[in-house]
Amino acid sequence: MWYELTPAPGMAGDQTEFLKRAQRAAGALGLCDRPNITDPPTWDEGCLIVATLQRRWVFVADRYGRAAVDRLARACGSTAAESDAPEILSEPLKWAHAYVPSGATLNRTAQDDESGGGDLRLSPPENGLIALNVRRIGHWEDDRLTDWLADEFNTQPDSSKLRRTGVSAARIMAATPDMRESQDAAKQAAAALDLGFTNLAAHPSHPGLGAVLLSILLELLLVALAVPLPWWTALFGLPVLGWAVWRKASMGPDADLTVRPRHRWWTARTRVARSSDLKTRSMGDEPTFGDKRRIHAYAFQRSTFPLPAGALAACAMPPADSEAASTPLTLRPHVLEDTDGPLVGYDRESRPVRLSSTALYGGVALLGEPGGGKSNSMHGIATHVARTLKPNDVMVMFESKGADSIPILRRVAPGLRVVDCMDPSTPMIDLLGSGTPSERAVRFADLMRQALGPNQIGPRSRIQIRDAVFAALTLMGSDGWEDKCRAAGCRVPRTWADAAGLLLGCDGIGAARLMGHAANMLGDADVDAAIERLHGGRTDSGRPKIADGRLAEQLSAPMNKMDILNQCPRLVRPGRRVVSWHAILSHGGRFAINIGAAERGAHDAMPEQTRRLVGALLFQGLRFEIERSCAGWQARGRRLDLFVDELTDVTGSDGTDGGSGAQAMEWLREKGRAFGVEAFVGTQNPLQLDTRLQASFLGFMTVCCYVLRAPASASIAADAIGLDLRAVKTLGPHVIACSTVGSDGASLPPMVLSVPWFDGDPEAARAA
Repeated sequence: MWYELTPAPGMAGDQTEFLKRAQRAAGALGLCDRPNITDPPTWDEGCLIVATLQRRWVFVADRYGRAAVDRLARACGSTAAESDAPEILSEPLKWAHAYVPSGATLNRTAQDDESGGGDLRLSPPENGLIALNVRRIGHWEDDRLTDWLADEFNTQPDSSKLRRTGVSAARIMAATPDMRESQDAAKQAAAALDLGFTNLAAHPSHPGLGAVLLSILLELLLVALAVPLPWWTALFGLPVLGWAVWRKASMGPDADLTVRPRHRWWTARTRVARSSDLKTRSMGDEPTFGDKRRIHAYAFQRSTFPLPAGALAACAMPPADSEAASTPLTLRPHVLEDTDGPLVGYDRESRPVRLSSTALYGGVALLGEPGGGKSNSMHGIATHVARTLKPNDVMVMFESKGADSIPILRRVAPGLRVVDCMDPSTPMIDLLGSGTPSERAVRFADLMRQALGPNQIGPRSRIQIRDAVFAALTLMGSDGWEDKCRAAGCRVPRTWADAAGLLLGCDGIGAARLMGHAANMLGDADVDAAIERLHGGRTDSGRPKIADGRLAEQLSAPMNKMDILNQCPRLVRPGRRVVSWHAILSHGGRFAINIGAAERGAHDAMPEQTRRLVGALLFQGLRFEIERSCAGWQARGRRLDLFVDELTDVTGSDGTDGGSGAQAMEWLREKGRAFGVEAFVGTQNPLQLDTRLQASFLGFMTVCCYVLRAPASASIAADAIGLDLRAVKTLGPHVIACSTVGSDGASLPPMVLSVPWFDGDPEAARAA
């Protein structure tokens, strides 16, 4: 079966790894073994390689199949796709093949290390092709090769690359419209393999002509014998002659391609030892060097060449245009032909490439510069997910772009319910939950610590937040609390978060003490104890036990966080409807959590610090509610599709500390599957993530990347996907690099695909 190889940028690796892969590929093609006496003569080992200026094809017998082709493709840094026979083979070209002159000798390059894939490159003619027919070395050829190499260098034969593992026998051919050009191309191709030969030659190929000439000679002999014998003796040769002529006439234009490398059936070839040969031997340990006048010559039939495994892989390596401005597209792996997941893009032949639906539980990571197309791909995946969502499934999307993306999401997911954080007319996710003020305060303090991590909210800061929120909720839930604030001389807070911020010193320590005095007017012992833990109480003379400066230092961490939250009071405005994560997960549906600019009105947006804090609180609240409410969802056939437009907006990072995003990503990647979670997460720059979070994010089963031009960012993405740095830096517009797995979980070669415009093209949206 024919396969076409297309480049997979960056897969070739260094020379050592290239040669190891090449030897494994040679073994998979049956070039490293030898037949025994019980093996039938199938002559199907090896392969055919056809190379044109821009394309490469390989033919492998069904006995070795797809596995051998994939080994060869990986060896030469490419991907393989089933193909028809190359069209150029049907053209009326003039064929020629290279051969080794009878007196050929080897130069020292035959003892060099094998060259890497970048060093051995065929240069096919512009209007023609170069072809190789490769088979394993026969038993007699193996022995003769050993003797020949030993006589050439007076050394152990395995010191030559022509005697190492994976060496095969090859016939090197070229075809162009002009015979002289074909001969030149065949000689150049043989020389490019760097086998160590000098003065190579080529002559025209005429397959089938030998059988015609032999049958003519046979007929002439029988005619001569018909003189002393009966006349009808001459008729015995006519069927043979007719068969030979018919066979020659019925051959197609590509008949030369199927001619296997010839065997030398005569005795081993020898040649006269030259002066240089004797000098080489005199420097060794052979005392009778002068007695040996004849030595072993070329071991193969003259049109057959030894082909090291590295040279075989290099011949099959598809050309990667080093001057190209953008990374070329690749072909779709065959294991993704029948997948039913979301559409990622289209391959080089405009065939759709979809992810495996079973791989979605392993997560999808999206990277790319601003404006590169990351959100477009996210919306394409969301379109497919919304279309396949069952009534009791849940789809939650954390959206950072706000007003620009919400209209698209409404079209992508019909029936979408939007929680617009900056729009008080929409419900807000409940940060406190239900229960007594004490229970709600504990829940919020725990959520703050879980969202921001122990480095930002330590044990003491957690207790301080708990006490401040408890006192604020109790005060604002009492009758006449506004009068108490005025009586104490403090500002009347707008929200419970504002009251907690006042207690923590957002308006200064003086205002905090006045707010504490207003809370003490309630006469609640628990509130009094909370205020005393916050502010340190007073002496018998009424003076504070803790000086203002020291108290400000103690309250600085929780005060900073509450001050950030209070920059957007509409988030917790009194009377705003709230909905819990538990209610969302219980009822199912499609939900968008907009932490960007409001969709309606003046499109107000949160400050960056507030957006990151609120995003972390909401994300961690959802993550822990999933653990409480979604156990066994996968086993029951339910799923939760979680989309995060920008990962840094939900990790709780403050620029110096990574927050608790790493733990959340690790949980989603390692344990989320059992809870039915399919995570689709994007970020612009992997350098924004701390090391642990970056490892979790890039450890998703599917990693997709748009162009990243900064070398540091591109290097991280290239390593995660399996490409080289240049391939990621030169991705074209609307082109994505993707690494994923098949339905069986096996890793697939990296792909480079073109991405349709899901946001604006209705046909692309329908195909998603």
